[in-house]
Amino acid sequence: MKIVPTPYLGQSVVKNEWIDANGHMNVGHYLSAFDDGSCTMFDELGLGWDYTEEGKGTIFIMSSSLDYLQELLDGDELKISTWLITFDKRRVHIFQELFHAEKRFLAARAEFMFAHVCLKTRKASDMPEEALQRLSEIENEHKLHLNSRFIGREISLKWKPRHG
Repeated sequence: MKIVPTPYLGQSVVKNEWIDANGHMNVGHYLSAFDDGSCTMFDELGLGWDYTEEGKGTIFIMSSSLDYLQELLDGDELKISTWLITFDKRRVHIFQELFHAEKRFLAARAEFMFAHVCLKTRKASDMPEEALQRLSEIENEHKLHLNSRFIGREISLKWKPRHG
């Protein structure tokens, strides 16, 4: 068994085209940064962009929940942690945190549900067996370390952003 990173670490950088009229990273591009950060885990699973280019299958985001905690500016280097919460044969549920690489503050966090999709049928399909085996190993390790009140939380008027 290969060592399981706890968490998987990815990186990105705030691109000039991601900056809006407020002078900071536009809300829509946080998804791009989180997407960049998830590549390390999906590449290791054999489900990254190389897999997609082979034409067999791919990973689509089905659902997301994001908190924006601190603004990011043009050129800021980012570190993204990716934790596996759980999975089944067709879906992967992850938690991510996005940090300013130099100043080390938590800028955003997110929870995502992905589906494995067959590119020929454009419908959800089972992931390759090798990916499922590795996901099991990752889940067993990540559940020992992952602890965040953000995961699965409900949004309401009583909700207040907080770290943790």
